[in-house]
Amino acid sequence: MHMNAGNEAFRNIPNKDSHLPWYKNAGLLQLNLFLLCIFTGQFLNGYDGALISSFQAMKPWLTTLNLEDSTEKATDIGLLNAAVYLAGLCISPFAAWVSDRFGRKWCIRYSSIANLIGTAIGAAAGAGSTHGYAMFMMSRIIIGSGLAFCVMISPIMLQELPHPKHRVLMAGLFDVAYIAGSFVSAWVTFGCSYIENDWAWRIPYLIHLPFAAIMIILISLVPESPRWLFKQGREDEGKAFMVKYHANGEENDELVAFEIAEIQGALRIEREAKQDTWKMILSSRSSLHRLACVILIVTMQNLSGTAIIAYYYTSILKLVGITETSTQTGINAGLTSFTVVMALAGVWLTKRIRRKTQIYVSWTGVLLSNIGLIVSTSLYTKTGHKSAGLAAVFFVWIYNGSFFLACGPIFFSYPAEVLHLSMRAKGMMIWTICGKVMSVFSSYVNPVAMTNIAWKWYFFYTAIIVVTGILAHFVLVETKGRTLEEIGELFDGEILQAHMDHTNYELGSDDEKMSEKSLKNV
Repeated sequence: MHMNAGNEAFRNIPNKDSHLPWYKNAGLLQLNLFLLCIFTGQFLNGYDGALISSFQAMKPWLTTLNLEDSTEKATDIGLLNAAVYLAGLCISPFAAWVSDRFGRKWCIRYSSIANLIGTAIGAAAGAGSTHGYAMFMMSRIIIGSGLAFCVMISPIMLQELPHPKHRVLMAGLFDVAYIAGSFVSAWVTFGCSYIENDWAWRIPYLIHLPFAAIMIILISLVPESPRWLFKQGREDEGKAFMVKYHANGEENDELVAFEIAEIQGALRIEREAKQDTWKMILSSRSSLHRLACVILIVTMQNLSGTAIIAYYYTSILKLVGITETSTQTGINAGLTSFTVVMALAGVWLTKRIRRKTQIYVSWTGVLLSNIGLIVSTSLYTKTGHKSAGLAAVFFVWIYNGSFFLACGPIFFSYPAEVLHLSMRAKGMMIWTICGKVMSVFSSYVNPVAMTNIAWKWYFFYTAIIVVTGILAHFVLVETKGRTLEEIGELFDGEILQAHMDHTNYELGSDDEKMSEKSLKNV
């Protein structure tokens, strides 16, 4: 019997101990604790991403890197930020190959090792007779390559490993880990801003180390993706994962049988259509639609104007007359606290409203706050009124908060869930490359534009916000209430469902147990 996709009908399939809270279900408890490794990687990404913005307000850092009196300060800082993304841009195709060939876990291992090495080099920058800027640049390149591996593969793992009832929540919380990292970074740098020597920035930088160490230990305990195992022909291992973690050890579990049927059916269709080849991906209408969704989301994620806030917040504050270091870092810490609240609100909304509706609400707030920031900043520039400066700070908060209402729970999870299994790593590689290209552009152009045309640069992002908002309505598909394999029906029409209907994993209309023959196949 065909299940009613889109209304979370899978929740009605009998599943052992599903009535228990996850923390009382041994299988789910163990799996969710293992997934902390994935969130630790994104936490590090957020922590690292907020450091450079805060470091710009620290004289010891500027002095050590010979940036304090540099005539090309804006360009030099822009290159430091761009280095992270350029490294990710160059290495992401290799990450896709490693993920498909050796498994998802090896990408996380590399990320943790790169963080350990890059942090050691960066924290030692300028020590003794070393060249501060060159060593810090090398550190950013190494860390950037590691973060690219982690950020590209982690959303895939959070789609493929969790119990179907927890998939949306886990994927939605992924970017909350990023914001939590930014939150910790902001408050650490605020506290260290009162130190008047190099330890003001070396201490925050060294904090990378314990989290990278936790990652490399935990990833050895995280099970491999069952969907990857099925694709490699290691079906017994994939089934063992499903039984242990999704059914708390029950071999004849109906939900597990349903999941396995969907995965096997989808893989069979993908193999027959050769959907894992670049030729098929770039010639198939459904695959191109998937890629269009991915590219639109990554554009909204990276060209909304929030990059200015993330990396050049101090420039915005200086533009409206706030120049004291402790005041700047304090306001930044408050902003990250507010952003955490908005991201959690976004996760709460994701369980209650449609994805596209949530994006509309978020994007309306982003557009209005962008306009408000332009008006208030221009008024302060012309009049110098304190009220206009305070209004600009207010709109920066609303800008960031509105953005993370959707970015937190949707922008990282949506690309991975709309890509089918055979093209998931390749599609996420395109997501990563596009994101890195846009980030390199923002990192290099934003500081120069902010220096030369100041608030007028915000108009560029106004145009991007309007265009992407319109495209979101026509390009994106609604995925709420569907399993990963059911989302495929939105792109492949009835082809996949027709195949599913011919499998032996059908559910009885009266919710009876699956047939004995089907269970033996499982």
